[in-house]
Amino acid sequence: MALTSGLTACKPPAGIQERIGQALRAMPGETLCGDQIGWWMCPDRWRLALADGLGHGAEAHVASATAMRQIAGDDDEAPLAELFARCDRALLDTRGVALSVVDILPAESVIVQAAVGNIRTLLIQGSGTKRLGGARGIVGAGFDGLRPERLPIAPGDWLLLFSDGLPENADLAEALGDVWPSDALAERLLNDWACDHDDAGLLLYRHA
Repeated sequence: MALTSGLTACKPPAGIQERIGQALRAMPGETLCGDQIGWWMCPDRWRLALADGLGHGAEAHVASATAMRQIAGDDDEAPLAELFARCDRALLDTRGVALSVVDILPAESVIVQAAVGNIRTLLIQGSGTKRLGGARGIVGAGFDGLRPERLPIAPGDWLLLFSDGLPENADLAEALGDVWPSDALAERLLNDWACDHDDAGLLLYRHA
Protein backbone atom coordinates (compact mmCIF):
# COMPACT_ATOMS: atom_id res chain seq x y z
CA MET A 1 0.00 0.00 0.00
CA ALA A 2 2.88 2.38 0.61
CA LEU A 3 5.15 3.60 -2.13
CA THR A 4 8.88 4.16 -2.01
CA SER A 5 9.46 5.53 -5.51
CA GLY A 6 7.70 6.67 -8.66
CA LEU A 7 8.21 7.68 -12.26
CA THR A 8 8.17 11.13 -13.80
CA ALA A 9 8.77 10.09 -17.42
CA CYS A 10 6.20 11.20 -19.97
CA LYS A 11 5.74 7.66 -21.31
CA PRO A 12 2.55 6.28 -19.75
CA PRO A 13 3.39 3.55 -17.21
CA ALA A 14 1.61 0.21 -17.15
CA GLY A 15 0.72 -0.37 -13.50
CA ILE A 16 -1.10 1.58 -10.82
CA GLN A 17 2.07 1.85 -8.72
CA GLU A 18 3.66 4.03 -11.39
CA ARG A 19 0.57 6.25 -11.57
CA ILE A 20 0.56 7.25 -7.89
CA GLY A 21 2.50 9.71 -5.75
CA GLN A 22 1.87 10.30 -2.06
CA ALA A 23 3.15 12.39 0.81
CA LEU A 24 2.26 12.85 4.48
CA ARG A 25 3.56 15.35 7.02
CA ALA A 26 2.75 15.56 10.70
CA MET A 27 2.08 18.97 12.17
CA PRO A 28 5.34 20.49 13.34
CA GLY A 29 6.01 19.33 16.90
CA GLU A 30 4.07 16.06 16.51
CA THR A 31 5.62 12.64 15.93
CA LEU A 32 2.51 10.96 14.46
CA CYS A 33 0.53 12.15 11.46
CA GLY A 34 -3.24 12.34 11.80
CA ASP A 35 -3.65 12.03 8.02
CA GLN A 36 -3.32 8.61 6.39
CA ILE A 37 -3.32 7.42 2.77
CA GLY A 38 -4.24 4.06 1.26
CA TRP A 39 -4.53 2.49 -2.17
CA TRP A 40 -5.56 -1.02 -3.17
CA MET A 41 -5.71 -3.11 -6.34
CA CYS A 42 -9.07 -4.92 -6.39
CA PRO A 43 -10.20 -7.40 -9.07
CA ASP A 44 -12.16 -4.88 -11.15
CA ARG A 45 -11.08 -1.54 -9.69
CA TRP A 46 -8.36 0.47 -8.03
CA ARG A 47 -9.32 2.12 -4.76
CA LEU A 48 -7.71 5.32 -3.40
CA ALA A 49 -8.41 6.80 0.03
CA LEU A 50 -7.31 9.66 2.25
CA ALA A 51 -8.43 10.05 5.87
CA ASP A 52 -7.89 13.08 8.12
CA GLY A 53 -8.33 12.36 11.83
CA LEU A 54 -9.92 15.20 13.75
CA GLY A 55 -7.31 17.43 15.29
CA HIS A 56 -3.76 16.17 15.30
CA GLY A 57 -1.41 13.98 17.29
CA ALA A 58 -1.78 10.39 18.51
CA GLU A 59 -5.58 10.27 18.72
CA ALA A 60 -6.01 11.68 15.24
CA HIS A 61 -3.51 9.11 13.99
CA VAL A 62 -5.45 6.26 15.65
CA ALA A 63 -8.68 7.40 13.98
CA SER A 64 -7.22 7.70 10.47
CA ALA A 65 -5.24 4.44 10.77
CA THR A 66 -8.41 2.66 11.91
CA ALA A 67 -10.21 3.95 8.82
CA MET A 68 -7.45 2.62 6.56
CA ARG A 69 -7.56 -0.80 8.23
CA GLN A 70 -11.34 -0.95 7.84
CA ILE A 71 -11.14 -0.11 4.14
CA ALA A 72 -8.30 -2.57 3.57
CA GLY A 73 -10.30 -5.41 5.13
CA ASP A 74 -13.61 -4.54 3.48
CA ASP A 75 -15.40 -6.35 0.69
CA ASP A 76 -14.33 -4.51 -2.46
CA GLU A 77 -17.68 -5.37 -4.10
CA ALA A 78 -19.59 -3.31 -1.54
CA PRO A 79 -20.93 0.06 -2.77
CA LEU A 80 -19.14 3.09 -1.36
CA ALA A 81 -22.20 4.07 0.68
CA GLU A 82 -21.98 0.75 2.54
CA LEU A 83 -18.21 1.11 2.93
CA PHE A 84 -18.69 4.49 4.61
CA ALA A 85 -21.39 3.07 6.89
CA ARG A 86 -19.02 0.32 8.01
CA CYS A 87 -16.22 2.82 8.60
CA ASP A 88 -18.61 4.97 10.64
CA ARG A 89 -19.36 2.01 12.94
CA ALA A 90 -15.69 1.00 13.18
CA LEU A 91 -14.65 4.50 14.27
CA LEU A 92 -17.27 5.04 16.98
CA ASP A 93 -14.66 4.90 19.76
CA THR A 94 -12.23 7.26 18.02
CA ARG A 95 -12.17 10.98 17.29
CA GLY A 96 -13.50 10.22 13.82
CA VAL A 97 -12.21 11.31 10.44
CA ALA A 98 -12.90 13.22 7.29
CA LEU A 99 -12.61 10.68 4.47
CA SER A 100 -12.53 10.53 0.68
CA VAL A 101 -12.58 7.26 -1.28
CA VAL A 102 -12.29 6.98 -5.06
CA ASP A 103 -12.86 3.79 -7.03
CA ILE A 104 -11.25 3.79 -10.48
CA LEU A 105 -12.92 1.35 -12.91
CA PRO A 106 -10.40 0.97 -15.76
CA ALA A 107 -12.62 -1.23 -17.94
CA GLU A 108 -15.36 1.43 -17.91
CA SER A 109 -13.11 4.52 -17.92
CA VAL A 110 -15.03 5.95 -14.98
CA ILE A 111 -14.44 6.83 -11.34
CA VAL A 112 -16.85 6.62 -8.43
CA GLN A 113 -16.10 8.99 -5.54
CA ALA A 114 -17.62 9.59 -2.13
CA ALA A 115 -16.46 11.80 0.72
CA VAL A 116 -17.41 13.03 4.16
CA GLY A 117 -15.90 16.18 5.61
CA ASN A 118 -13.25 18.50 4.27
CA ILE A 119 -11.01 16.22 2.22
CA ARG A 120 -10.56 17.93 -1.15
CA THR A 121 -10.89 15.71 -4.22
CA LEU A 122 -10.06 17.20 -7.63
CA LEU A 123 -10.48 15.67 -11.09
CA ILE A 124 -8.23 17.61 -13.45
CA GLN A 125 -9.02 17.18 -17.16
CA GLY A 126 -8.21 18.96 -20.38
CA SER A 127 -11.53 20.79 -20.16
CA GLY A 128 -10.87 22.06 -16.64
CA THR A 129 -10.89 21.07 -13.00
CA LYS A 130 -13.86 19.52 -11.22
CA ARG A 131 -14.04 19.77 -7.43
CA LEU A 132 -15.91 16.70 -6.24
CA GLY A 133 -18.46 16.98 -3.45
CA GLY A 134 -18.70 15.58 0.04
CA ALA A 135 -21.30 14.98 2.73
CA ARG A 136 -21.44 16.89 5.99
CA GLY A 137 -20.46 15.14 9.18
CA ILE A 138 -17.71 12.97 10.62
CA VAL A 139 -17.02 9.32 9.86
CA GLY A 140 -17.24 7.86 13.36
CA ALA A 141 -19.80 10.38 14.63
CA GLY A 142 -22.44 10.26 11.91
CA PHE A 143 -22.92 11.98 8.57
CA ASP A 144 -25.74 12.89 6.24
CA GLY A 145 -26.23 13.33 2.51
CA LEU A 146 -23.56 10.98 1.15
CA ARG A 147 -24.00 10.89 -2.63
CA PRO A 148 -21.33 8.97 -4.56
CA GLU A 149 -20.45 10.65 -7.86
CA ARG A 150 -19.76 8.70 -11.05
CA LEU A 151 -17.64 10.54 -13.63
CA PRO A 152 -15.71 9.66 -16.79
CA ILE A 153 -11.92 9.63 -16.69
CA ALA A 154 -9.61 9.70 -19.72
CA PRO A 155 -5.89 9.08 -20.28
CA GLY A 156 -3.87 11.98 -18.96
CA ASP A 157 -6.47 13.05 -16.38
CA TRP A 158 -5.32 13.63 -12.79
CA LEU A 159 -6.98 12.84 -9.47
CA LEU A 160 -5.79 14.76 -6.42
CA LEU A 161 -6.88 14.07 -2.86
CA PHE A 162 -5.61 16.37 -0.13
CA SER A 163 -6.48 17.26 3.45
CA ASP A 164 -7.14 20.69 4.92
CA GLY A 165 -3.49 20.84 5.92
CA LEU A 166 -3.19 22.37 2.44
CA PRO A 167 -5.25 25.47 1.59
CA GLU A 168 -8.42 24.88 -0.38
CA ASN A 169 -7.24 27.30 -3.07
CA ALA A 170 -3.79 25.73 -3.47
CA ASP A 171 -2.93 25.87 -7.17
CA LEU A 172 -1.65 22.31 -7.34
CA ALA A 173 -2.80 21.77 -10.94
CA GLU A 174 -0.43 24.47 -12.17
CA ALA A 175 2.56 22.48 -10.92
CA LEU A 176 1.69 19.13 -12.51
CA GLY A 177 2.43 19.55 -16.22
CA ASP A 178 3.10 16.59 -18.49
CA VAL A 179 4.76 14.35 -15.91
CA TRP A 180 3.81 11.18 -14.08
CA PRO A 181 3.19 11.08 -10.36
CA SER A 182 5.92 10.25 -7.87
CA ASP A 183 6.40 10.52 -4.15
CA ALA A 184 9.04 13.17 -4.83
CA LEU A 185 6.49 15.31 -6.72
CA ALA A 186 3.90 14.87 -3.96
CA GLU A 187 6.45 15.79 -1.30
CA ARG A 188 7.50 18.90 -3.22
CA LEU A 189 3.90 20.06 -3.52
CA LEU A 190 3.33 19.36 0.17
CA ASN A 191 6.40 21.35 1.13
CA ASP A 192 5.27 24.23 -1.08
CA TRP A 193 1.69 24.40 0.21
CA ALA A 194 1.27 22.71 3.61
CA CYS A 195 0.42 24.91 6.57
CA ASP A 196 2.17 24.75 9.95
CA HIS A 197 -0.92 24.34 12.14
CA ASP A 198 -2.18 20.92 11.03
CA ASP A 199 -1.18 17.57 9.57
CA ALA A 200 -1.09 17.40 5.78
CA GLY A 201 -1.66 14.61 3.28
CA LEU A 202 -1.63 14.53 -0.54
CA LEU A 203 -2.36 11.67 -2.96
CA LEU A 204 -1.75 12.03 -6.72
CA TYR A 205 -3.02 9.71 -9.47
CA ARG A 206 -2.77 10.07 -13.24
CA HIS A 207 -4.88 7.93 -15.55
CA ALA A 208 -3.38 6.13 -18.54
